[in-house]
Amino acid sequence: MKRNSVVFTRAQRITLKKDFSQVLSAGVRRTSGPLLIHTMENTLGYPRLGLSVPRRVGTAVRRNQIKRRCREAFRHIQEELSGVDIVLTVRPHIALSTQEYASLMSKGIVT
Repeated sequence: MKRNSVVFTRAQRITLKKDFSQVLSAGVRRTSGPLLIHTMENTLGYPRLGLSVPRRVGTAVRRNQIKRRCREAFRHIQEELSGVDIVLTVRPHIALSTQEYASLMSKGIVT
């Protein structure tokens, strides 16, 4: 089985509170299914992803499963993106497939 050569590196993760706050306050907000998507242009030249999955989404196992699938979906669509910060807030739902998350993200991301 041949894997896609596009990777999701540490540099592409939004981890700092100031970066999350900046995207959440100044970014464009859209809803796509169970995802609340905040986007904002960045000057880095590559896209970054931040995830917020609250406890009400489910158990730790379910939350981690959703996070893994969202990261994988981002990895698949990141070639279409350039220089954008994305923060996903996940609302309670039954976990979808990676392709479904990729489709929801593509529809919801404003560039």
